[in-house]
Amino acid sequence: MKIIDNLSENSNHKKYILDMIRKSDELFIASPYLMRDFNILFNNEVLSGLKKINLITTLQPNSIDQIKKVYSLKSLIEIPKIKSGEIECKISLNNKLHGKIYIFKNSSNYVGGLISSANFTDSGLYINHEWGVTVTEEDGLNELENSIKNTIEPKFEILSHKSILRLLNHLNSFINANGEPDDDDIDLDLTEYLETEGAEKKKSESNGGGGSYRTYEYKITKQYLETWQNFFNEFVEFKKKNNEVTVPRDYENRSLYTWYRKQKIFNTNGTIPLDHKKKLEKVGFYFGDGHEIRWARIWEENYELLKAYFDDYGNSDVPHTRDKNDTFYSLGNWVAMQRTYNNQEVLSDYKIEKLNDLDFIWSKDLPEFNPRNNQWMDRYQELKEWTVMHGDAHVPQTNPDGTQNKLGRWLNDQRHLKRKGRKKSNGTIRYLDGERVDLLLELGVDFDHETNKHIDSFEKQLQEFLSFRYQYPVLNPPAGTFKKERDNLAQWRHKFDKLPEWKQKRLKDEKIM
Repeated sequence: MKIIDNLSENSNHKKYILDMIRKSDELFIASPYLMRDFNILFNNEVLSGLKKINLITTLQPNSIDQIKKVYSLKSLIEIPKIKSGEIECKISLNNKLHGKIYIFKNSSNYVGGLISSANFTDSGLYINHEWGVTVTEEDGLNELENSIKNTIEPKFEILSHKSILRLLNHLNSFINANGEPDDDDIDLDLTEYLETEGAEKKKSESNGGGGSYRTYEYKITKQYLETWQNFFNEFVEFKKKNNEVTVPRDYENRSLYTWYRKQKIFNTNGTIPLDHKKKLEKVGFYFGDGHEIRWARIWEENYELLKAYFDDYGNSDVPHTRDKNDTFYSLGNWVAMQRTYNNQEVLSDYKIEKLNDLDFIWSKDLPEFNPRNNQWMDRYQELKEWTVMHGDAHVPQTNPDGTQNKLGRWLNDQRHLKRKGRKKSNGTIRYLDGERVDLLLELGVDFDHETNKHIDSFEKQLQEFLSFRYQYPVLNPPAGTFKKERDNLAQWRHKFDKLPEWKQKRLKDEKIM
C-alpha cells in the first residue's frame, strides 16, 4: 500500500494516474464529479496504449450537476481516438455513487488501483488536499470492480454515445427558456432522454435505423381498451382544471401519467388506434416533448416581462447584475442568455423577430452604447453624490452588513475596463471609452486604486519589519513577541521568486533578501 496525496507536484493524484495509464491498456474510473474538458488531460501521448475506458459517474436529476456533466461527457466521447472507435469507451451512471475508484489493467491483468477522496477533476487530482491509497492485490481489485459495476441500474448501464449528444439539444432548449441556472435545484431531469447501447440498437433495428424516442414495450391489451375512455375523460378534466396539455411525471394520479405516456409511445411506433388519435387531437393532446411546451411558455412569460420593462423604460437593455436581490436579476440573466443563444445561432427566427419588436440590442459593442447612455450616467451620478458625501471616490465593493455594494462593483468594472479591457466576440479588446475615463478622473477616481492599496499595505508591513530589525538586528526577540513581523519574513523568503518585481526590488533595497 502507498499513500497518494496532492501535497507536492511530484506525487499528486494526477501524476500517479497518468503514470498508471501509460502502463495500461484498460482504465476504470468511478467518480461522481468530472473535469469539464477531458482533452486537457487525455492527449494522444497519454492515450497511446489505451484500448478501453470504463467510466461510472452520476447525472443527478433536478441539479446543476447535469449542466456541467453533459459538457464533460461530450468532451470525452468526442476525443478523436474514442470517436473513431480506436478506444472503446463505456459510460454508466450510478446516482448513489460517492466513492472515487481508479483501476488499471493490461492484457486483462490488474496493474494496480487507487481508492481515494479525489474526484476526477482538476481540483481533485492536483489542487485540493486529497488523499488516496494504492491497491495491488488482484483478487481485491477484481472484487472492488465487480462490486461497483453491480450497483448500476440496467437502464443506466453502458449509455449510448448518441443519447449523450442528444442531451445537448434538450439542455440548450432548457437554458434557452430559463437562462443559465445559478441554484443547485433546477426543474430538469436529463436522465429521461438517455438510452443504453442495447436499447439504442434495438430501437434502430425496429425503426429501420431511424427514430429518436423511447419505445417501452407497452402493449394494447383488452383491459387497456376497456379503460381508455375513462382515462381520456380524466385527462380532459385535468386539462380544464390545470390549463395544461402535458401530465407531469410527479402527478398525484400516477395511472393517468402512465396512460398519458402510452398515448405518445403508441403514436410514435404507429400502433395507436385511429379513433383514439382523433379524439386526442381534438382536445389538443400534445404528442411531442412536454418540456418544449413548458419552456416555450416560460420564454413567453419572460418576454412579457421584458415588454413591460420596455414600456416603462423605453429600452430593452435590462441590467445584468450578480446581485440576486436585485429586482431585475432574473430578467437581466434571461436577456443576456438571448444574446448568447443568438451568437450561437440557436435562437429561432420567431424569437428574434419578437425581440426586435422591442428594439432588442444584440451586442453591447454597437454604437448605441455611447459614453453617455442613461444607465452609465445614472451610476456616474451616484458616484458623484458619493464623492460629495465621503470626500473620495473609493467606493467599497461590500457594505458594512456584508451585502454587495452595487456602486462599488460598477466602479471596479470601470477600473478593469480601463486597465485590461474586455475581449469582444470578434477577438478584439474593448477598453473604457476616453470620455468616460475623463469623467471619472474629474471625480478623483484612481484607476490603480487596488494596486496602490496593495502597495501601501506592503509598505506598512515592510516598515514594521524594519522597526523590528532595528530593535533586534540579529532577529532574536523574546519568545512570543513580533510574531507578525517574523511570519511576514518567513513568507517573503518562501515565496520570493513568485513575488512581483517591485516587491522583490524593495526587499533587496532594504537588504532583507
